[in-house]
Amino acid sequence: MTAAAIETPAFLPFKLDLIGRRVLWLRLDEAQRREAAFLDDRAVPPNAEGGWAPLETLLSRNIDDTPPAHAIFHIGHCGSTLLSRLIDTWPDVQGLREPLPLRTLAEAWPTLDEATSRLSPDQAEDALRALWARWSQALSPHSRSVVKATSSCNGLISPLLSQQPRMRAVLMDMPLRPYLATLLKSPNSVFDAASAAGERLRYLQRHGVATHLSLHQIPLHRQCALGWFAEQMRFDSLAKGRYEDRVLRLDFESLLEEPARELHRVAAHLGLDT
Repeated sequence: MTAAAIETPAFLPFKLDLIGRRVLWLRLDEAQRREAAFLDDRAVPPNAEGGWAPLETLLSRNIDDTPPAHAIFHIGHCGSTLLSRLIDTWPDVQGLREPLPLRTLAEAWPTLDEATSRLSPDQAEDALRALWARWSQALSPHSRSVVKATSSCNGLISPLLSQQPRMRAVLMDMPLRPYLATLLKSPNSVFDAASAAGERLRYLQRHGVATHLSLHQIPLHRQCALGWFAEQMRFDSLAKGRYEDRVLRLDFESLLEEPARELHRVAAHLGLDT
């Protein structure tokens, strides 16, 4: 990959390899971005154009003053893809759903202060800032981006809000009973939710909850319930803390019951035409 190609907004940072200290850049046009439910290997087009470049090509990028992308964070399996698709119907919005490098950073974030971390805290902050800047650059005819994160990325909400003073976020969830009913219909959904249980247990224990528990003691279905509880605590803290004016809590069942009312709330929060 050439430096000139990397500076072209048509190329997205698609994968982050912390072991090899490199970034995979891929060209995705407006239609490919819109059609992708997830920006992972399923979104790679035939004869994809792009290539790997050193991590420093990301960390050393000059950050322009493009308004930052807004974000959808969620607990998983709660209608966030539907919400992202609905927001896509605004003609000026480019939706980006679950970019892989954000997940890679979220997995690395809890261990940044440990000797085994492959990124220093400053490098991680620089990578997050540079990635968000590129995802904020919408392709024509769009003028703004809304990024839907993977549910395991909720540990990055506070760092992103701190870095991006103009960014706003929607925090989406649903009540516990329908959440568990949704997960327990599918083993894959249970495993998906349980994969984030480690970070969620760490969050609870940092706040003095469940300090007597270890993950190996908790059955999978209870790990799902524990994760739901952790995200309720996290979302509630964000909604009542220093970022309260920049986050909006959204319940999926309320969206289904009153779609016009709830979409109006979301649009107003994100500065879209209501």
